[in-house]
Amino acid sequence: MGKFALERVLHQKLAKTCGTPKDDDRLLEIGTGWLHWEAVTTRLFFNIHGILFDVWDNRQINGLKNYLGQLDKMIDKLDADEIQKISAHQLISQIIKVGDYHDLYRLLGFEYALDIRGRLNLLDKESFDIVVSAGVLEHVRSEDVHDFVQDIALVLKPNGYSIHSINIRDHLYQYDNTVSPKQYLKYPDWAWKLCFENRIQYINRIQRSDWLALFEKAGFVLIEEDDDFVNMSGMKVAMAYQGYSQDDLQCCSLKIVHYKPS
Repeated sequence: MGKFALERVLHQKLAKTCGTPKDDDRLLEIGTGWLHWEAVTTRLFFNIHGILFDVWDNRQINGLKNYLGQLDKMIDKLDADEIQKISAHQLISQIIKVGDYHDLYRLLGFEYALDIRGRLNLLDKESFDIVVSAGVLEHVRSEDVHDFVQDIALVLKPNGYSIHSINIRDHLYQYDNTVSPKQYLKYPDWAWKLCFENRIQYINRIQRSDWLALFEKAGFVLIEEDDDFVNMSGMKVAMAYQGYSQDDLQCCSLKIVHYKPS
């Protein structure tokens, strides 16, 4: 149920403190994977227009229905008004009846965009109120990350919001929890690239302070940060990481909300 974390940020904090998301907003979800989770769960509560952007197609409609069925049991516990809760229940029941993703897009008024190059600069500039991703930015190649964050700034409207959950863990930890969640810090670049880096589940090993600097350089203003930390005592890190603070080294999950000034 961890996928619901970013949804709670969208639906509760921002809607109440910043007035977003709201009906008629245009939302771009990056790296939608097989669920389109952030865009779909936002649509349950707000009549947004969603653009779903990805680099390859691994959509699984039955997986989405399964997760929404679980969420349906939690709706009444969320901090939303009664009208929103009723609307969310009704929309989930409609989604569970769709035959495929094409039916889903017609129902929700969404569009699916696929580009193997993974660049956002083909989208219209300043055309989105919100750009969101979850578990995606850590997979953008390190040499492309700067341009990618700049592209996010380009497609956002002035006064728009950039919302991202970044998994800074070594993804090996997802399959073997006997290793450190930051296991990759032990390896210099040459050893990492030779023995561990792979194209199937590439991670860029970019750390918390680097991400914050990238968004600041793109002109964003940080308004919300929520981090998870792990104990790194006793683990020796490679020379390339020894200049980082303990907060950086121990940060294993980063959720950031930025504002694009007008």
